[in-house]
Amino acid sequence: MNVYERITNIIIEKLEKGIVPWHQPWTSAWPPRNLISKKLYRGINLLLLSDLKYELPYFLTFKQVKYLKGSIRKDEKAHLVVFYKWLEKKDEDGNIVRDGEGKIETVPMLRFYYVFNVGQCENIASKHIPWQISGQFNPIEEAEQIALGMPDCPKIIYNCNRACYIPSQDIINMPSPDSFKSDEELYSTLFHEMCHSTGHGSRLNRKGVTEAAAFGSRVYSQEELIAEMGAAFLCGEAGIVNRTIDNSAAYIRGWLSRLENDKRLLVFAAGAAQKACDFILGRRQMEADDGNSY
Repeated sequence: MNVYERITNIIIEKLEKGIVPWHQPWTSAWPPRNLISKKLYRGINLLLLSDLKYELPYFLTFKQVKYLKGSIRKDEKAHLVVFYKWLEKKDEDGNIVRDGEGKIETVPMLRFYYVFNVGQCENIASKHIPWQISGQFNPIEEAEQIALGMPDCPKIIYNCNRACYIPSQDIINMPSPDSFKSDEELYSTLFHEMCHSTGHGSRLNRKGVTEAAAFGSRVYSQEELIAEMGAAFLCGEAGIVNRTIDNSAAYIRGWLSRLENDKRLLVFAAGAAQKACDFILGRRQMEADDGNSY
């Protein structure tokens, strides 16, 4: 079983239990992170660790536990996370391969490893474990700042019949703010469409946005999953709960069917969703999706 299958099977198991990992609530003050580096888990790793009910968000590799002179409690199970980045494609002679437009072609490299939550460990000195993460913020204000701060943001038009992104015009249509039940629902919806807009040819240039995709096709499904995950990531960044979630049986069955038939869909969508969020937040694109979580 390859790493794509391992990851997809973990997510499928969660879906079969009625848990949609990209709908799990977390906030920017308390998402999972590595205890030693303090760096956040990103992309697919955030989804793999999102619904684990531990008191503290800190995780360690087995070697890191030993480094802190700790040990793993008996019968505790490790949690899979991945290191993911793009490598330059090379031919048999070691030369970099370029496409017809002269752009360097890349291939994904995906490796997995295992981590334990500090709650699964013992004998780690308390001085190594922060019990509070500093930072006070107003979630709705944070959400507004994210919406206002997107670089090269498309025009957002309110009072429309429905929420959608129109690539040909590079505009986001949104219903009237008064039509939403809460501010959280408004921003959840807006974040979804903003994530779609990052796929425009002038931004991240994703096929699901730049090319016509039939409803239900792989490209269509991947783009929709990118926007759903991206909106969830941004809601977590702002500290608001995603109010547009759908955990219905039909919704879950739909994604179970897609993931069972396409073991790479989830990983690629999560990586693209993280890139979309980084773009919206004005962060430098990171080469590694999750490599910074060691």
